[in-house]
Amino acid sequence: MKKYYFLILYIVISGCSVNPVTGKQDFVMISENQEIAMGKRYHAQILQQTPLYQDTDLQAYVQKIGDSLSVKSHRPNLFYRFTVLDSPDINAFALPGGYIYINRGLMAYLSSEEELAAVLGHEIGHVTARHSVRQYSQSQILGILSTAIEMNQGRSAGNLANLASGALLSGYGREMELEADDLGAQYIFQEGYSTQGMFDVLSVLKDQEIYSKALAKKRGQEPKSYHGVFASHPSNDKRLQEMLEEVTNSYPKGTKKISSNYLNKIEGIVYGDSEQSGVRRGNEFFHSELDLYFSSPDDWEIINTPRSLIFSSPKGEAILQVDLEDLNFREPPRSYMDRVAKNHYEGKDLRINGFNGYTALSNRSGRTVRLAIIFKEKQIYKFIGYLKEGFDSFDKYDATFIKIIKTFNQLDDRGKELSKPLRINEYIVKKGDSYKSLAETSNIPFNPEEQLRLLNGDFPDDPLAEGQSIKIVN
Repeated sequence: MKKYYFLILYIVISGCSVNPVTGKQDFVMISENQEIAMGKRYHAQILQQTPLYQDTDLQAYVQKIGDSLSVKSHRPNLFYRFTVLDSPDINAFALPGGYIYINRGLMAYLSSEEELAAVLGHEIGHVTARHSVRQYSQSQILGILSTAIEMNQGRSAGNLANLASGALLSGYGREMELEADDLGAQYIFQEGYSTQGMFDVLSVLKDQEIYSKALAKKRGQEPKSYHGVFASHPSNDKRLQEMLEEVTNSYPKGTKKISSNYLNKIEGIVYGDSEQSGVRRGNEFFHSELDLYFSSPDDWEIINTPRSLIFSSPKGEAILQVDLEDLNFREPPRSYMDRVAKNHYEGKDLRINGFNGYTALSNRSGRTVRLAIIFKEKQIYKFIGYLKEGFDSFDKYDATFIKIIKTFNQLDDRGKELSKPLRINEYIVKKGDSYKSLAETSNIPFNPEEQLRLLNGDFPDDPLAEGQSIKIVN
């Protein structure tokens, strides 16, 4: 066992390098060249999973802001690449070697260039402090330790080390997030922006957090939140406030920025669903590439995820999930059902708007579920309707499951037009306007009043003022 400890000690000593931010020794197991190679590799994977947002002007704008901040950073020798991703999620993140991403979903909820700079500055901070590299190195040493323990004490002890390794990779800790905030504040302040941008982004994300938690509770799900920038801060974080004051007092402020009109820059940006993922409008769903239409009862919510389309009852107790896969055999729908769900019963053939299918009931983990399949060309749409655990009124919802399934159709001329994505536009508030009245004519598919408030920083109940410039969704 001793030889493994000596090996680990040797790796720790030889793996130390100077942190470009603090000037102190950090434990890292990869060189700067290896870090850049890692970033390149993961960058290609990111773009395979989430496409680039197709707006060259917006991409150039974000790159320009990022470039101006990166030259103020502790690693100005790197070429930083800033990419807007075509995702509605409210998030931004960084990879090793200077690859930084912001989702169009987050950009839609920001209201100024200063806020955008604060987000990009924070992510640059993660790169300059080599946070991901440090975490990767820690996970590597734990992996080596796990192997050594496993060889000498058995597999269960090694698994404990693996769990620790997984925890390190699950996200940055509060100290690293605070360091990234501090560095980001330094970079934006020296570039001529106010550190107020940090607080404004905090407000945006805290409002999203409150809304997300309420919505997740209604759906019976875990809330999602932005990985870091202020995610661990309370809204009146004294430590953050003291840190930003220290930056203001300790660093030279750059020439005051004449910021671009941010609303003009994001005019027309896609809001919510992209055309490639399908578009929700009220209680209807349109997908141009799949030539697909669905509708649901007015009080049900349509949830569009990367892998499934979900119809959820008003309180989230009933779910109808739709998945798509390739059809590989020429066979009747019932034969397919017999192969994949051998314990089904009360089955019957379906003929919906010219498409053949089959539906039946089944038991899954002691609960009744509604199964259905519909064949469309060389693809199969698979439906499963079920109740969340703790609910037992299946018959109450089964008729609605069938009703939604029977709306399956191709797009007509109206559907082809409505399959285009929603976009954000600037609007000047008129006399008599309110968020309630604007929500009544909005195309936002779910909670339009709350979403309009979130888009404009007026959540939960701030009023509109005549002449105010706001974002609306068309």
